[in-house]
Amino acid sequence: MINRIFLIVILFALSFSNILLSQGISFKVTGISGIAFIEKTDINKSLRAFRGSEVHSEYRLRTISNTQVELTLSRRGDKIGEIIVPQNTIILVNPALTKDDNTISLSLLEGYISVSIIKNMNTSIEIHTANTSSIVKGTEFEVAFAENGSSIVILKDGSVDIVTDNDETVLNPKEAYINTIDNNYKVINQNSDSDPIVFLNKGEEDSREDFVYTIENLMTAMENIPNNRDNFISFTGMEMEENEKKIKELELKQQRMTAANEGYYNTIIKLINLNSDKKNEMISYARKSLSIYMANQRAITK
Repeated sequence: MINRIFLIVILFALSFSNILLSQGISFKVTGISGIAFIEKTDINKSLRAFRGSEVHSEYRLRTISNTQVELTLSRRGDKIGEIIVPQNTIILVNPALTKDDNTISLSLLEGYISVSIIKNMNTSIEIHTANTSSIVKGTEFEVAFAENGSSIVILKDGSVDIVTDNDETVLNPKEAYINTIDNNYKVINQNSDSDPIVFLNKGEEDSREDFVYTIENLMTAMENIPNNRDNFISFTGMEMEENEKKIKELELKQQRMTAANEGYYNTIIKLINLNSDKKNEMISYARKSLSIYMANQRAITK
């Protein structure tokens, strides 16, 4: 009798777990060529990604050279879109800051992604880089984040709302939005230079022309991240009747702060590893950047 009760409890728990999973957003690998990894940096955990693998909240998907991953996005079992993750790209699945399960939030820390979201699914997706938040409810677009700290958003169809610390812009088809590490933005007509691969190659060329300057520039940007917390209010301290627009602005700002800290630090470490022959000079940069990164993590999450 006891064993039977125990079995019923286990079955109920499994059933309840499946119900909870079906209610959330899932990111499943439905196509892969090459090698990719699913990582959680705070516990130093890295797993090889295969077809059928899922990327959970607060985990990264990282692709290496000659790799491409297709991620299918589903909510409660219904497909709502897909993301193509080409080689040498890192994305982070952000945890929900509110109870809104109709919003998907990702941070692009390196490389570029191509996003396709099905229209009329009552779901919005946010792609955050260090200085730009792109928000859509149903469209096709690409986002790239380069080594020099610049971001680009290229719209294929529909429209994209772009939010930064300084302004909001609506991007239309055949346009591209470019923002630099210094938050100097421009909207241009799409051309050969706005191709994400060309954009990334140009950013790589700029960053490695004087890699020490790039590292110092990125560290300065990291040091300025906590300044974005001025007048930042904890979500838990807000009342329901407070302005929803203000709450959303704060949420987007926090996601950009996370993307900036993770993205800038990732690029610094990448540049340090590429110049390991200058070991003595690089050690001091490695230590200082890690110290800034950890301090920012505490400031962002407190």
